[in-house]
Amino acid sequence: MRVTNSMIYDRVITQLNNQQARLAETQEKISTGKNILKPSDSPDQVAALDRLESRVRQTERYLTNINSIKDKLGQQELAANTMNDDLSRVKELLIQGANGTLNAAARDALAIELKEIYNSMISLGNRKDVDGTYLFSGYVQDRAPFSFDLDPLNQDGSEKVFKEYYAGNNEVQVITVDDGYQLEVGMPGNQLFAGFSNQDGNPTSVFAVLKLAIKGLEDNDVAQVSKSIDDVGIALTHVNNRLAAIGSKLNTAETQLGIHQSRMESYEMTISRIADLDYTTAVTELKNQSLALQAGQSSFAQISNLSLFNYIR
Repeated sequence: MRVTNSMIYDRVITQLNNQQARLAETQEKISTGKNILKPSDSPDQVAALDRLESRVRQTERYLTNINSIKDKLGQQELAANTMNDDLSRVKELLIQGANGTLNAAARDALAIELKEIYNSMISLGNRKDVDGTYLFSGYVQDRAPFSFDLDPLNQDGSEKVFKEYYAGNNEVQVITVDDGYQLEVGMPGNQLFAGFSNQDGNPTSVFAVLKLAIKGLEDNDVAQVSKSIDDVGIALTHVNNRLAAIGSKLNTAETQLGIHQSRMESYEMTISRIADLDYTTAVTELKNQSLALQAGQSSFAQISNLSLFNYIR
């Protein structure tokens, strides 16, 4: 096959165009800071980036969930600590009330403070989370779980069933914190304000214990006041157990937070390694490509000036 000047010129021009295209691509990479400009540049790496970015988005959702969990558990912990303080104060007042030297008027005065604590406990049970949902109402959110108008005692002084004065339900909210891993976050009212038995072994609640203590003081019933001291002690133990459970969940949330933060750092480093440009290498490559293009263009210019007359001369 005879190689003509035209064929030589076409081949050289094609090579120069390819060099110029590679140079332009390197310049674009440097201007954008991206190592991959289009999917066809490296399909395998693009697929890997898609998988990594999907994991980043999932991890971000888990991090959002965990921060929401920490907020909710923090509110629960605050409420339980307040209950602990209030019940400790109630126990102090009842110990005073059980003193045989105290008269009825003095016990009435103690009952007044207990009523204030009882009302404070109702408000505590109706506390809302940062997102405006009731903390201790389960999945029932259209009404407050507790009411000042509903007495936990019957007219004869016996205790009502908890659900008769609890408007929430017993459903526990769970939130996903990792693939296949959920954490119980909700604490319905039956878990914090009830869920324990008095010294007689009967199911009771914090509200019923307080009401019976108030009744004992108002009736000047020293025996009932003494019994209430023990029942308040049982309620305190129950609340402290709930506090321990909340603390355990907070520790779990913190652990998961650390795991996801470490994963996020790893994902971002890998993404950067694949997607971000190595400027030092790219600038060196740009210089080499520029020199190669200039050399090619110079050689082509010299070849283009050659003709049969140049050789004859």
